[in-house]
Amino acid sequence: MAGRLTIFAGTGALVPLAIDAARRGGYRFQVLTLVPRDDLGDDVKTGRADLENPLGIVFSLKMFRTTHILLVGGVTLSDRVREGLARLGGGGGASSDSVGDGALSGVARTLKTMTGADLIGIENLAPELLAPVGHIAGPPAMAPQSDLAFAMQTAREVGRLDLGQAVATTGRRVLAVEDIAGTDALIARIGQFRRAGLTGDGEGAIILAKAAKPAQPLFVDLPAIGPVTIDNARAAGIVHIAVQAGRTLLIERGEISARADALGISVVGVPAVDA
Repeated sequence: MAGRLTIFAGTGALVPLAIDAARRGGYRFQVLTLVPRDDLGDDVKTGRADLENPLGIVFSLKMFRTTHILLVGGVTLSDRVREGLARLGGGGGASSDSVGDGALSGVARTLKTMTGADLIGIENLAPELLAPVGHIAGPPAMAPQSDLAFAMQTAREVGRLDLGQAVATTGRRVLAVEDIAGTDALIARIGQFRRAGLTGDGEGAIILAKAAKPAQPLFVDLPAIGPVTIDNARAAGIVHIAVQAGRTLLIERGEISARADALGISVVGVPAVDA
């Protein structure tokens, strides 16, 4: 698939992994940063992407003769930026609250029309980052498979509403769902609930489930976990982490395994029955 790749880079450890994968794949590439970064290396062609000037971004893509576009890392979108993306995606006067992950498919179609470039996901460059089915790290999962499946189904339903990608459950009880604050904030809330005695008698294991939103294009913000997820889960009293197999990225998998083994956190890949 090698060609001319433009990487839009946000925050996080996934960006250097994407650059390494682009090199291995034989791409000629440039990186347009969405946030300031100083860790990409002097040998990487970089520029700044101003999301408030989408036509300027289109110009940069055309000047580089981009054939493929990759979005990686985190970024916070202001209402003004969301409205601009809505207009670019054909939403006319759409308001910012109408621009969720699913709506970004319209932006992708517009970019394809204006530049001829295809949007790809990190899984196209580095499929080894995707979670497999079954045991991934830590001790074997002691929770019943029905509880893991319920957590995964609930995560998918939350995603169907375009709220977030994660939930925390115990048995068939939903404790909390991810919102705009993200997964780390969800995990922190679970810790607060547990200390306040709101998560039950402690006999049922708390499960954190992460899944892709059913309507979101796969090139946008696949769910991911990393070593910090393991640390935060342990601090919050979460025992199991269930991730959607084939749709969740494992960042620094070796370190995930080491932390999960040390802290007794079970990480398992669960297929989504509706995927």
